[in-house]
Amino acid sequence: LLDLRKWRAAIDAPAAPAARAAPAAPAASDEGDVVFEFSLGGDDGDVFVITGADVKHLRRVIAASHLAEKELPALHAEFKREAEDGVLDKPAFDRAIRRLIPGSSLSPEDKQFLSFALSNIFFAFDRDGNNVVDFDEFLSGFSLLVQGSKSDKLALAFRMFDEDGDGYISRLEMWKYLRAFLTMLMSVNTLSQRLPVTEVQTLVDKAAVELTKAVFSSADLDDDGRISYEEFGQWYNAGGFDIIPWLELLDLRKWPELSDEDDYEGSADEGAEPVFEFQLSAEGGDALQITASDVANLQRLNDKARLQRMSPEQLYRAFASEAKDGVLDKSGFDRVVRQLVPGESLTKEDKGYLSFALSNVFYAFDRDQNGVVDFNEFASGFSILAGGSKSDKLSLAFHLFDLDSDGYISRRELWEYLRAFLTVLVALNGGMQDVDPKELVVLIDRNALELTGTVFEQADTDEDDRISYEEFGQWYNSGGFEMIPWLELLDLGKWPMSEGGAADDDDEDESSSAGGEGSAADGDDGGDAADGGDGDEDVDGEPDDESDSGGESLAPVFEFQLTDAGDMLEITEADCDNIAAVNAKAGLIGKTPDELVTSFQREVTSAGQLTKEAFDGVVRSLVPGERLSAKDKSFLSFALSNIFYSFDRDGSNAVDFDEFAAGFTILAGGSKSD
Repeated sequence: LLDLRKWRAAIDAPAAPAARAAPAAPAASDEGDVVFEFSLGGDDGDVFVITGADVKHLRRVIAASHLAEKELPALHAEFKREAEDGVLDKPAFDRAIRRLIPGSSLSPEDKQFLSFALSNIFFAFDRDGNNVVDFDEFLSGFSLLVQGSKSDKLALAFRMFDEDGDGYISRLEMWKYLRAFLTMLMSVNTLSQRLPVTEVQTLVDKAAVELTKAVFSSADLDDDGRISYEEFGQWYNAGGFDIIPWLELLDLRKWPELSDEDDYEGSADEGAEPVFEFQLSAEGGDALQITASDVANLQRLNDKARLQRMSPEQLYRAFASEAKDGVLDKSGFDRVVRQLVPGESLTKEDKGYLSFALSNVFYAFDRDQNGVVDFNEFASGFSILAGGSKSDKLSLAFHLFDLDSDGYISRRELWEYLRAFLTVLVALNGGMQDVDPKELVVLIDRNALELTGTVFEQADTDEDDRISYEEFGQWYNSGGFEMIPWLELLDLGKWPMSEGGAADDDDEDESSSAGGEGSAADGDDGGDAADGGDGDEDVDGEPDDESDSGGESLAPVFEFQLTDAGDMLEITEADCDNIAAVNAKAGLIGKTPDELVTSFQREVTSAGQLTKEAFDGVVRSLVPGERLSAKDKSFLSFALSNIFYSFDRDGSNAVDFDEFAAGFTILAGGSKSD
């Protein structure tokens, strides 16, 4: 690729695909990403993850409640006095909590947080939805929050399930024993809280069945259908910990930095700084933050599912085959996903991750929690995972909601239209995971309704109480983008994804992976489609071809393995378009490598470095500004500065000249050998 002719050839003659190496396992980021990942057993590849958000959530529960200062016998005694006939109801639970955690010691914020967090744990054990839990199962799981070792908690729970006191538990009791701990871990997992309770319970039940089989097949040596605590302990220490490693988390010390309360400020959602922050409506108030963790999670979803290879229309048609009477059920959704993402290309861990992540998006549209979604609304929102521009996705959705195909949609249809896109962004947002699903529905509905009123007030100029796609596009491009800037994220190129999933500081001015000339989003314009009506990519679905190559722009042209550890470098069509745009505007390809290096060499310091100021001066002499448009200047300023800063290894605004010059020659003419 040092020979620029090899880039263009890849686009002009794509018939010879690059050999693809096996992808590397995803690495956890420093904050907000996967901290632990456990297999739940069985053949379905189900996995359970603990994220940085979960750790922070549990830290706050511990810090606010001080339950970690309580001992197991005291916890048992407080709840036992409230239990009747082996069960504990919600009012009794609340009374015990008020004794364990005096309200006088809590701030109003902590009271509200603990009320939600601890009630959420209770309801995770309420398997019949009748505000009652099995006492033994609940207390076994709830013991996670108090002091004591894993062995102390396992031993107490074993005695509770050993109902006849003979030192053994049956298969059924072992199933409930393991289910108790897994239910508790799920209840503090922010991702699982967004799924319907029945879905989580089914997952837990199935996992506990598989794990019980594994225990009895190895530990019940005399085949009498029962296990003693000693037999269970021997099995666990002899290798069972590889099968049920999540039991280690019963010891609070095993949670990273759980005892370190430095920097604790009382927020369960703290983590990476927001990459984007949007007001959800013109009225202000509700806000949506997209963090680096959200970007990394979306990147992982894209990397594994690769739905961005499809156009929005193709993705819509795939799911339409399973929709009936305007709705799509979960089983139909699952069948389509299995067709789109063949399981043979995935590891068990990848299957489990995708099953969870994609189901999470489905259930965000399940407004009645009955396993069924409105198809048009779901298809509109789910299109975010397809390739193509924002305009492609907006246009497809508009036609879906234009039920009579007259080119217009009503107030209600516009409300559902905006609601669809807002729902999927909320589904991809980790900061919303502690919010009750019913509250999320209210939040989304309220903001979509306010925006609908604003659109009609400003765009329905003939007051016929309907909006055409052209009217919506004109309104958006002439200022509406300032009220609904989050629509820009329908274009995956606007998410600052990279090898590490981190956002570049300059992302507000550029979308580095959007591709081509038109991908330079001027900071004052509000994004590609929001350039004050200039028209590089209007919302009317006529994007500039150079700025938007559709779903194929994200398809890999080259893929190289960089290390034995499996680190990969992927060059997409969008990258090829980007370097072509730099070449066309900068004209550096007209220089030989020697000429290009000599241009910079006279600015090198005695220490062998080139400063950013000197770099800018040389670039201005090589690329005269008078022959460039304002947009071209902005694009080149970003693109070339981005190259410079990639060599600035210590953030000093200076680079090692030899290393920089060697790399920068890629933009010159000449062969690879030159």
